[in-house]
Amino acid sequence: MRKKLLLAWLLLAAPFAGAQEIEPDQVLPLEEQEGPSVQEFYSYMQEAIDEADWWAAIDFGQIVLYHFPDSPFGQEIPFFIGMAYLQLGQHELANESLSEYLKKSTSPKHFEEAIDAKFAVAEFFREGGKKRLFGSHKLPAVLPAKEDALTIYDEIIASMPHYELAAKAMIGKAEIQAYYEDFRPSVETLHLLIRRFPKHELAAESYLRINQVYLSQALTQQLDPDLLDLAEMNLRKFRLAFPREPRVALAETALAEMKEIFAQNLLETGQFYKKRKQMDAAIIYFSKIVAKYPDSKSALVAKEQLIELQATGHF
Repeated sequence: MRKKLLLAWLLLAAPFAGAQEIEPDQVLPLEEQEGPSVQEFYSYMQEAIDEADWWAAIDFGQIVLYHFPDSPFGQEIPFFIGMAYLQLGQHELANESLSEYLKKSTSPKHFEEAIDAKFAVAEFFREGGKKRLFGSHKLPAVLPAKEDALTIYDEIIASMPHYELAAKAMIGKAEIQAYYEDFRPSVETLHLLIRRFPKHELAAESYLRINQVYLSQALTQQLDPDLLDLAEMNLRKFRLAFPREPRVALAETALAEMKEIFAQNLLETGQFYKKRKQMDAAIIYFSKIVAKYPDSKSALVAKEQLIELQATGHF
């Protein structure tokens, strides 16, 4: 019955494009037509939500927003529409409706629920979920949306700076920044999390991720010796803040991998000079590896090279 009523009012609410005999001034606004009141449309929307009839809930809500824009019900309806879109997997439209809701009032009734829902949208986009073409629910979802996730995370961090959800948003934000190779901003985001939530479980995760970001930076960009110093400093702080945290071992592994990268770079340089018969330079590089990175695999090779050079009388 409610679906038939919805269809009838949707048809009545707008003139037919081909009905030339109806003049625009003959079409009454919906609030002046005989039929359900704004309260009844609101009730129909709530009934649709209770029955998980999400599209009907959205349609009833949009009727109220369009035809009764000054109604007190209008402030809450974007929230319900956004939640309905989320249930339908229409993440971009859900985010838009929830943002509209949060802008309508300085103290929205469903503030925390709306923020939680926006976070769910951001997480979906962070994990690889796509946006639909032209924002239409009828078109395929093929557009990357990690940038949208960043925007939502920033909204959450600004709206709830000292709530746990902000910490989760910072973790997600830092991950996307590292994905785009914005390594320094990623580390800054993780440092912010540690400062605001120093004893939180996610602070421990942040210490680990900082070293992992430094490792990614060493793998993808020109080697910067400062990265090793920063990673070692971060590891010391991690041990001090969370002495019994098992993830310290993972941070140590990331640092060891970084040292291996730097040692391998020195080894390649030393071997280059050796091939060019510049033995003094080769000895300098091989010796540096053994001194600075004694536990690396490259140090074993460097020691063998030094023994060979010593046997041939080069030092």
